[in-house]
Amino acid sequence: ALLRIGLLEMTKFCTMFFEGVEKGTFMESCGVADLITTCYGGRNRKCANEFAKRRGVEPAYLDPESCTKLWSAIESDMLNGQKLQGTLASQEVYHLLRARNLLDEFPLMTAIYEISFEGKPVNTIVDGIRTRIESTAIPLSKL
Repeated sequence: ALLRIGLLEMTKFCTMFFEGVEKGTFMESCGVADLITTCYGGRNRKCANEFAKRRGVEPAYLDPESCTKLWSAIESDMLNGQKLQGTLASQEVYHLLRARNLLDEFPLMTAIYEISFEGKPVNTIVDGIRTRIESTAIPLSKL
C-alpha cells in the first residue's frame, strides 16, 4: 500500500504543479521501477531506517530541532560527505503544499514530513496510508 499510495501522490503532485507531464511516464522504469529501487535500497531508505532506530519508540514525539539534529548526525555518520535528497525534497514539497492549502490532498507526503521534521512517532506513517485509502483515492486507471 505504501508504494502504491506514494506513486499516486507523486503522480498527482507532478501533474498538478508541472506542465507537460505525461502520466504514463510514472509506469515506466523511470517511475515505478525507480520508486521500488529507492524504497528498498537507496540511501534515503537506509537513512530513514536509521532515523527510526535512533529515535526509537520513546519519546513519542521529538521536537523539530532534535529531528533536524538527528538527520544531520545520520548524514554525517552514514554518507561520507554526501547529502540526503529525500529530506530536502520532503521539506520543499510540504511547504509548497501548506502554502497552497493542499496538505489534506497529500496525506502520505504530509505524514512523512511530520515524522521527519515535526517529531511525530514513526508508526504514524500508517495514518498517511489509511487516510489516502479511505479518501477518494484516484485509481491508477485515471492517472
